[in-house]
Amino acid sequence: MSPSRLDRGFARNAGALLLGQAVRVPITAVYFVVATRALGVESFGRLAAVTALIMIAAPFSALGSGALIVKYGAIQPETTGRWLGAGLTMSVIGATVVGMLLLVFSPVLIPVGTELAVVGGLVLAEFVCARAADLASSVFVAREQMHITAFCQVLLPALRLLAVGLLLLSSSPVSLRAWVAALVLSSSLSGAICLALAVRAVGRPRFGLAPFRGRWREAALFSVGIGVQVAHNDIDKVMLGRLDDPAGVGVYAAAYRVVDTAWLPMRAVLGAAWPRLFRHARGGPGELLPFVRKVARPSLLYSTAVVIVMVTAAGVLVPLLGQSYAASVPLLRVLAVVVLLRCLHYLPADVLTGMGRQGVRTVIQVAVLAANIGLNLWLIPTYGVWGAAWATLVCEGALAVALWTALIVVLRRLRGEPVTPGGATGAAP
Repeated sequence: MSPSRLDRGFARNAGALLLGQAVRVPITAVYFVVATRALGVESFGRLAAVTALIMIAAPFSALGSGALIVKYGAIQPETTGRWLGAGLTMSVIGATVVGMLLLVFSPVLIPVGTELAVVGGLVLAEFVCARAADLASSVFVAREQMHITAFCQVLLPALRLLAVGLLLLSSSPVSLRAWVAALVLSSSLSGAICLALAVRAVGRPRFGLAPFRGRWREAALFSVGIGVQVAHNDIDKVMLGRLDDPAGVGVYAAAYRVVDTAWLPMRAVLGAAWPRLFRHARGGPGELLPFVRKVARPSLLYSTAVVIVMVTAAGVLVPLLGQSYAASVPLLRVLAVVVLLRCLHYLPADVLTGMGRQGVRTVIQVAVLAANIGLNLWLIPTYGVWGAAWATLVCEGALAVALWTALIVVLRRLRGEPVTPGGATGAAP
């Protein structure tokens, strides 16, 4: 396939995902506003802290299945259905094991006074129901049918907004337990619909773990890498829930949710690029790096622009969320830089993965996560939410510097050598 056709295909894929995010962003924003107002700052803080804990554990329950579907579905399309079945099997096993561990240890991990039913409900919603939608979405990423990927990515938040909207129509006050029940129901429906689309595309999945044979190390690296990345983003909320108070988590999480929402279009661009990274990596750095440069230019421009917008327009949070979230305004002005720093570290991180250096990426992420935990343990007891904010900025910057340094070193070593694409091992299953 010619470079021009590759470029047109990438532009089409990125456009489909960007359109999906253009729909998803307002849905997510409305859900966020509804949640903050309906639950109040304390219950919203509890929800944010428990959700952060669940999201950190979620990649370990699936053992990198989504990434493996994308990788092997991209380079060996006939294996996509096998990997979907393996991913679903692993998700059920992982949800049982990791979910039980979370329930056992949650009394020392979640904010004091939070019901275990909230933890159990979110485990079911995220580990099983939403995971099915995520694995189905990975199928269409591998097939570069990004319009269906975009549909799957929009469907979950849309159904969640609908479910909590129906909940608000009831005359009784909205409890955190009822809110989580609405999330479980909407996640179940989303997972069923997206999985039906995937089965229609690649056939009925064959359940079992056979595709993982000989791939356990690679799967573990993907799992740890994704899990550590999520932990890097969310560990501050979990630690605030234990070291500060639920109201502090609510204020901090409100500002951080705006940052996450602003990051969604970048997820679309990087998501469209991911399967092509594996393909271009097979031709070595000379083929991979020009493609990465084309992705980097608009990504950096968007990230810089959105930081400026968030800093100047942060005051809008008070009329949107209420006076109880006034402390989120200065936090947002500081945390806005996270969007640019994320862009700066995701680019080299994804290139390292495409070049078969997932292990390098994971080691760096683990080291920075350890530093993040240490800084939060030191700063939160004294400075509260501001301690968490400064720890986040320091670690996001350190991650960008470390990953770019590692990429430069790897490129120098690989100059003139063939590259093994996509993970710790090179051969396809």
